[in-house]
Amino acid sequence: MRPGTGPAPRRALYGLGVLAALRALGLVLIAESVARGIAALAGTGLDERTSRTIVLLGALGVVLRVGGEWGTAVLARRIATGVKRELRGRLWRRLADGGRSGGGTAVLAADGLDAVDDYYVQSVPATISAAVVPIIVGLRILGADWVSALVVVLTLPLVPLFMVLIGKHTRERTDAALTALTRLADHLAELARGLPVIVGLGRVPEQTRALDVVQRRYRERTEETLRWAFLSALALELIATLSVAVVAVLLGIRLLNGTMELEPALVALILAPECFLALRELGAAFHASQDGLSALGRAQELLARPERQDLRRAEPGPVRVDGVTVHYAGRPDAVLDGVSATLAGITAVTGPSGAGKSTLLAALAGTLPADAAVAGAISGVGSDDVAWAPQAPQFFADTPRAELALFGADTEALKELGLTALADAATAELSPGEQRRLSVARALARVDHGARLLLLDEPTAHLDRRSADLVRAAVLRRARRCVVVLATHEPETLALAEWRIALNGAVPARDHEADAGAGADMSDASAASAAPEPEVAQVPDGMRAGNGLTLRSLLKPHRWMWAGSVLLAALTAGFGITLTALSGWLIVRASVEEYIMYLLVAIVGVRAFGIGRAVSRYAERLVTHRATLRVVDALRMRLWGAIAARGAGSRRLLSGGAPLDYLVTLSGDLRDQLPRVLPPLGAGVLVLLAAVVTTGLVAPALTVAVAAILVVAVVLAALLALFSERRAGSARVAARSEIVRGTSALSAAADDLRSNGAAPAALEVLDAGAERLAKAERRAAWSAGLGAAVVTAGVTLLGVLIPLIGPDLPAERASVIALVALALAEPLVALVDAVGRMPALRALISRLSPVLEPAPAVGWSGSRLDDPVRELALDDVDFQYPGTAAPAVAGVSGRAARGRWLVLDGPSGSGKSTLLSAIMGALPVQRGAILADGAPITRLSERAWRSRVAWCPQDAYVFDSTIRGNLLLARSREDAADDAELQAALRMAGLAPLVQRLGLDTRVGPGGSALSGGERQRLAVARALLTRADVLLLDEPTAHLDAPTAAAMMGDVRAATEDRIVVLVSHRAEDRRAGDGMLRLGAAASGGEPAEAVAHAG
Repeated sequence: MRPGTGPAPRRALYGLGVLAALRALGLVLIAESVARGIAALAGTGLDERTSRTIVLLGALGVVLRVGGEWGTAVLARRIATGVKRELRGRLWRRLADGGRSGGGTAVLAADGLDAVDDYYVQSVPATISAAVVPIIVGLRILGADWVSALVVVLTLPLVPLFMVLIGKHTRERTDAALTALTRLADHLAELARGLPVIVGLGRVPEQTRALDVVQRRYRERTEETLRWAFLSALALELIATLSVAVVAVLLGIRLLNGTMELEPALVALILAPECFLALRELGAAFHASQDGLSALGRAQELLARPERQDLRRAEPGPVRVDGVTVHYAGRPDAVLDGVSATLAGITAVTGPSGAGKSTLLAALAGTLPADAAVAGAISGVGSDDVAWAPQAPQFFADTPRAELALFGADTEALKELGLTALADAATAELSPGEQRRLSVARALARVDHGARLLLLDEPTAHLDRRSADLVRAAVLRRARRCVVVLATHEPETLALAEWRIALNGAVPARDHEADAGAGADMSDASAASAAPEPEVAQVPDGMRAGNGLTLRSLLKPHRWMWAGSVLLAALTAGFGITLTALSGWLIVRASVEEYIMYLLVAIVGVRAFGIGRAVSRYAERLVTHRATLRVVDALRMRLWGAIAARGAGSRRLLSGGAPLDYLVTLSGDLRDQLPRVLPPLGAGVLVLLAAVVTTGLVAPALTVAVAAILVVAVVLAALLALFSERRAGSARVAARSEIVRGTSALSAAADDLRSNGAAPAALEVLDAGAERLAKAERRAAWSAGLGAAVVTAGVTLLGVLIPLIGPDLPAERASVIALVALALAEPLVALVDAVGRMPALRALISRLSPVLEPAPAVGWSGSRLDDPVRELALDDVDFQYPGTAAPAVAGVSGRAARGRWLVLDGPSGSGKSTLLSAIMGALPVQRGAILADGAPITRLSERAWRSRVAWCPQDAYVFDSTIRGNLLLARSREDAADDAELQAALRMAGLAPLVQRLGLDTRVGPGGSALSGGERQRLAVARALLTRADVLLLDEPTAHLDAPTAAAMMGDVRAATEDRIVVLVSHRAEDRRAGDGMLRLGAAASGGEPAEAVAHAG
């Protein structure tokens, strides 16, 4: 059962064995103490010597038992923490080397490896205990009564037999459940990353239903797995309880016949359940560890993936590309075919969109996909010599300052590109242009630290002229120190090049030729494009988030199911305690009773309570986990609605693993905490009250003493657990969130980090987070063990001392109270553990609650819109983001109509995308109005207006599906486009040749990674054209396109939208035509403040 990866240290395993032996010896001594006390009461009474012996045996037994259990908990947690850290570190390093992966990888590194943790915390100690405890305890039973020992020996093997038989069945279902969880995580990650597209196309309701279907499948698979696992537990419970019942009945009959002494009978009765408990714990741990073992298998699969091929060789001499050929998986033709060139000075890679420019740069950077087939060689450059600014940069750190620190640079690197004021801004909330400059800044910092090859993919895309000039000047300053290879469609940036490598048709040469597989030339430049503000999303009616999150609001929809869970848990504990107490009463009474008929009710009761305990436990587990899964599913839908309501307006909410953190990790933590807090808490209180009431009925004189000891033990243990867990629990929640966000960021930014030599620094950050989690988990182990130790010591000592504090009590009544006290250990330990988990539960709710606060309301009415929209107008409107002091744009007026486009222009940060968000109805208007055919859009219902508007965001996300799948997202399933419509849209977007070669069912990879930047942009435009919307909002649709491709596509788009209203954001003068309305926004204020509109459309 030990996994082959991350084995526990052998010395630690021996330590667990010693602790298990000490615990077993403690149980034997406790049984001896209780048996001697009750037997003395039934005989001649207690004398001073017997009393001292009872106290000595009991105290020593309590110390050994409590010390063994506490030591086992702490040592097992230390083993698990060490193994988990090793696995996480290996997984992170494989991710850093292997590039991007799905959202399930982040979940595997958090929840998955915590399931591996369960293997070492539960299964390994239980396995060792199952090998040690039954031997020691069984030998003492054999010494007391060979018949009881024979019953135990004959029935004990049935436990592992059923465990293995049912366990084989559950393993397959556990694997299926983990597969479903991974699929759910990937689905959630895709939805979150593509949320602006989903909102822009009006597909939030449909994707919400799809999410509900996915998580329902996961819930159904999980419930099926749990049913079988709990069925195994039911079989183990029945075998154990009925075997103990047989032992009790046989002992009672032999006591009745006078062939058995009371003291050894009590020893056998008290110890018999402990033999079965060790194997029951092993069975429960075995099934609990199946998730961990399955997750471990997934981790091993990931670690075993083939490493990416690196064509680079760090040899002396110039940088040279020799016969480089690249085939992407699923593509029939080579993207690069035998490219050769010697790189020097500033070299531009030219060619139309999709010619392979980014692929050549990726080969130089060492970031080609692992499944790409490559050939050829790149000499003169190694992994430490490269600085790379990719076309779609990804960032690991939260701020530009922290990001540059990974590259060994300080904020001076930002000053050169005009980013000083943004040093402590969130990288996720930077505009695309600002992110572009940050990517170039960190690459330039690499050159300053000795990199000899600077790779720039579209370095001035999305930039206004001033920002682009800063980038070009910075590149020229580095050109004296390194070789620069760049790909760009902008003439001014292309003019920097001294040499060119032309791929699939170069721009005509103007200067000298290079030693390249094709020609090399230079040309003049033109302007750059600007970057927008963050987009603000809006969800459909009925999907808005509520007023935060409380435990009451979380549980209220399923309150009756939770009430049933608590009652069933209390009933289970009550049956178990009654079984133990009744068995004790039976054998004590049998030692003085003459006729068996007086014991028949007790004999039947022992069997009934044994069966009842097993059945009620099975029912409680099913009800509890069913309620938990439904609560988490409902919460996840609320979280998705909240993220959809504000996500596109908060880039931070969509980046760095935040969606996975909220929708998977924190929701999963809540799923784990609820069944460990609510039923044990309620049941523990009820059982405690029932124990006091039982004492009052059976032994009224002991009521106050028993109640006081129990209450003091529970309160003291709970306070200790709370005090220790208050910091550890919250720290653990925060550290787990940090790990899943960091893992997601590492997965997304792996290529950027690895190619720039920053992966080791990022891994150090993750390792530090793992160490914080390890410390929190070790503190949690100490606190949980401490609370359990106190309450176990309290109830055990109470059971031992009952004969001493009630010397005049009849023996059968003393046995009932003593055995009730011993049996209280399990439910009261669970109660203390539940109390200790409450700070972590509160921390989870407090982290989730802000996301569920209401999003800013636009103030919709309920009218419908029956006729097509023919005109759209902005009437002196102001827009302001929540929490900001100044408007994003102010006093803006403009008009668009069918055949008359409205073009928005202005530098980065001037509010262009803010206007698009407001037109969508995603941002409230502070002043003025947005008019559709002369009436404010707010007179309509939100769904009515949203169905008439389609938005194609800048750098629109392409989903990890097929070309067909991405296009079909444009409409509902009931109105799905046929192949002819899909082909027509692709033809208008200039993608017909690509689809003719590959077909509509070609997969495009994660984020469209199998397509070039220009192909992704055109696919997004085709998707927008397929909608039925009256109003199209196009944000930089010609970004990453060469001039001929852009001109051809825009001509086709204009022809296809003659009967629609179009609002266009673009800095390309070629995208405008006479007759278009022009709305030019002013320069962004320094420091990133929103700018006012300075001119209006005429």
